Amino acid sequence: MTNKTLNPLAWGYIEDALTEAERGAVIKVAGSWLGGQPLNARPRPEVSAFELPAVRVVIPTTLAAFVSTEKPARLLHAVGRSFRDLATLRGGRLQHAPDAVAQPRDRRELDQVLEWANANRYAVIPYGGGSSVVGGLNAEGMDGYNGVVTLSLRSLRRVLEVDTTSNVVHAEAGILGPDLEEAVKPHGLAVRHFPQSYFHSTLGGWAATRGAGHFSTGLAKIEDRVQALGVTLPGGRRVDTRPLPASSIGPDPNRLWLGSEGALGVITDVRLRCVRLPTEKKHAGIVFPTFLKALDCARTLLQSGIQPTQMRILDEYEHLLSSAFAGRAVKGALMVLAFESAGAPLNELFDKTLEIARGFGGAVKDDGGKEAVGDWRNAFFRQPYLRDGLMDYGIISDTFETSIPWSRATDFYKAVRAATLGALMKTCGAGAVSTRSTHAYSDGLCLYFAFFGRGRHDALVEQWQTIKNAASEAVIQHGGTLSHHHAMGRDHKLWAKQEIPAAFRAAIRAAKRELDPKGILNPGLWFED
Repeated sequence: MTNKTLNPLAWGYIEDALTEAERGAVIKVAGSWLGGQPLNARPRPEVSAFELPAVRVVIPTTLAAFVSTEKPARLLHAVGRSFRDLATLRGGRLQHAPDAVAQPRDRRELDQVLEWANANRYAVIPYGGGSSVVGGLNAEGMDGYNGVVTLSLRSLRRVLEVDTTSNVVHAEAGILGPDLEEAVKPHGLAVRHFPQSYFHSTLGGWAATRGAGHFSTGLAKIEDRVQALGVTLPGGRRVDTRPLPASSIGPDPNRLWLGSEGALGVITDVRLRCVRLPTEKKHAGIVFPTFLKALDCARTLLQSGIQPTQMRILDEYEHLLSSAFAGRAVKGALMVLAFESAGAPLNELFDKTLEIARGFGGAVKDDGGKEAVGDWRNAFFRQPYLRDGLMDYGIISDTFETSIPWSRATDFYKAVRAATLGALMKTCGAGAVSTRSTHAYSDGLCLYFAFFGRGRHDALVEQWQTIKNAASEAVIQHGGTLSHHHAMGRDHKLWAKQEIPAAFRAAIRAAKRELDPKGILNPGLWFED
């Protein structure tokens, strides 16, 4: 994966951009959803014509081999890959960008970068794969610093140890998901952590954002899989938490840095719990008459003690979109189920699952769900590229995810969907909202909303912000979290105080003062009231 070329103006890799056939299929569906009127494309700006702020830092000769102030590096690392970020890039000019990009090749060089930044009061933004969709990497609100340095960890990608007795891999933070998976496979292990950004997100990024993979029950959230962390602090200090299966000696130190988005220290290496390579697999695609029926089935399964390795539920609109991408039109909500083990028998559990699903009106696909599940899987990793293609035509297309207890799930789903759709209609005149359940627990679930609307090329960010505001207000009003697995970043800062207790925010600020006395690490996040 490290041999592919990151796209400076869009999601992912240049080599993986939409094909013309894919673009035609998605525009056809989008056009029908948005009133059937012609969609007009606008070309993206050329990188050579981009305008960036003037460089404010001076690079010492000792750092020149791995620190750059060149425009291509600054542009590539200037923002994450949220809709807001990419729509801003369409304007051909950035108000905020890092002054320099550092890509140290080892811990010694990383220490040198932090020493240089700390001495000169340069803000430092730790950077993994660059796939943040919440404004976590943007050099915004840092005008009070003497400069901004993005600290890319992509060269710190070694596997340090594979413990096949404990099923733990110890690797540097900059390793990409596919490379980590390939590294442990010869040892009979698997990571099996598949976020949508899997092909261009890093182990350190998963930890820093408390990410989740689509194998969505059991060990879906990364914080449950991290055994220990290595963290580097400004001033040359180093923290290594102890590799233990469990402990009750005070609060868990790992949890201080997990989800901290680089603001409390630079995560340099992670000890991650793996699983044995699966040898037994069962999967199914089950169509339900309604999304809510499928959710009732999911709750019953989990509360009965049945935990599929993966359980993903697409509502009627999401199911239609994923199948249309493959040239098919379907009806109903789709449950994608998978069970895996490294030897434990699955047949009885699988058969009981299907029996329960049929009791809720679920129709098990005759082909074992191969076609329906294939439609979803093929669309899953391509969806961010689809968003880019839609943006070319002025279409606002974005997602947000949350979690809610089962007891409030139905009312929450209806209320948030209605608020988002209402904002879409008011802002864009036409639009659609789809929903999927990506992760589920015995006490609740993650609901993942997607919205689409016809925008104006010259007002995409403003229109998106209006819809985002309405959706976020509805999520908070009805008791959900602002983020289940995408972190907080800067896009959620406005509402964070309503979710995070004031005493906890104060405690994090105190930790920030101790760990980062000059406040140089990714300043401007949610806890800074």
